[in-house]
Amino acid sequence: MGKSVRPSVSEIANLAGVSKSTVSLVLNNRPHVSESMRKRVLDALEALQTQSTGTPRIKGPFKILLLHPAHMGSIQVFRELLQGIHRGIEEVGGRLTLAVHQPPLHPTHTTNVLLLEPTLRPHGVLLMGALRDDPILELLRKENLPTVLVARETAFDGFSAVGMDNYRGAMEAVDYLIRLGHRRIAFLGGSEQYEYTRNRLAGYRDALAQAGITPEGWVFLGKGDEAAQALLSASPSLPVTAIFFVNDEHASQALPTLQKEGIRIPEDLSVIAFDDTELMAQWTPPISSVAVPRMEIGELAVKSLVEQITRPSIESIRIILHTQLRIRETSVRAPKE
Repeated sequence: MGKSVRPSVSEIANLAGVSKSTVSLVLNNRPHVSESMRKRVLDALEALQTQSTGTPRIKGPFKILLLHPAHMGSIQVFRELLQGIHRGIEEVGGRLTLAVHQPPLHPTHTTNVLLLEPTLRPHGVLLMGALRDDPILELLRKENLPTVLVARETAFDGFSAVGMDNYRGAMEAVDYLIRLGHRRIAFLGGSEQYEYTRNRLAGYRDALAQAGITPEGWVFLGKGDEAAQALLSASPSLPVTAIFFVNDEHASQALPTLQKEGIRIPEDLSVIAFDDTELMAQWTPPISSVAVPRMEIGELAVKSLVEQITRPSIESIRIILHTQLRIRETSVRAPKE
C-alpha cells in the first residue's frame, strides 16, 4: 500500500468550500479562524487523506543538499538548525550533503557541480540565507528541484519556506518593555537587506505605534558595537531607557561598548535581544531574549521537502512557528524621570 501524504491546499479548499488562505491559516495553526471553519478544513483534510494512498515518486533514501552561506552569524543558531535537519533526515530516511553557497554563482562553483552532475544531483534542496535576487533561485527553478527555504518567513514564488514569526516576536518584546513603563526604546543592529531585520524592525515600530509612541531617531543599524557608538553619539546623555537588539550576536557586540561608558544594565538601561542563544543566559547579568524553535524549524523543513519530492504536483507551503519571550534580569521597570 502506498504512503499517505497530505493533500494540496487547493484540494482541501475545494472540498471544504473555503479559500486557500483560510486553509493555510488552519494548517499553520494561526489565529483569526472560527472553530467551525477550522473543523471544516480539518474534516476535509482527514477525508482526503483517507482517500489518498499517494505512491511516492522516490522511495529513498532521499538525497538532500543543504546550501548555507559562508557566515551564519551565530554558531549555535546554525548548529540547532542543523540538529533539527538531521533529526528530520533520520525520520524520513535520507542522506544529507552540506555545501557553502555564496553568490555570484560561477560555472565552476561546487554548488553547480552538486546540482548539475547527474550522479551527484540531489532529490531536493534546503536553502539558507539566500536573498530574493540570488542567482541560485533561478538555477533551482530551471532544474525543477524541490526546494525549501530554511528559517525564512517569505516563500519566494514557487518555493516553500519554514521559519519563525520575526515580526510577532519583536512586537511582543517591545510591547513588554512598554508595559514596564519604557517610552524611549531604541532598535540596534542589523541590515535591512536581510528579511529578518526588516520584519523585526517592523514589529518594533508597530509596537511603538500601537502605544502612541513615535520613535525619535532611535533606530541604529549596522554592527552591534558601531550601532551602540552611534546611539551614544546621538545625545550628550543616554537618549533611551531600553534597547531591543535585532539579535543576540549584535547585543554581544554592543553591550561591552555601552558598559565601558559606565552604563549600568539594567539600572540605567533595560535590554531584550532576539534568538536566545546560550550566551544570553550566561551573560552578566543574564539577558532577556526572544527564543526561536530552531530544531523544529530544521525538522519541519526536511519533512516539507520530502513531501514535495514525493508529490511533484504539491503546491508550495509556508510554515511559520511562534517565538517565545524569555525574561531574565535585564528587563526591569523604567527609571523614574
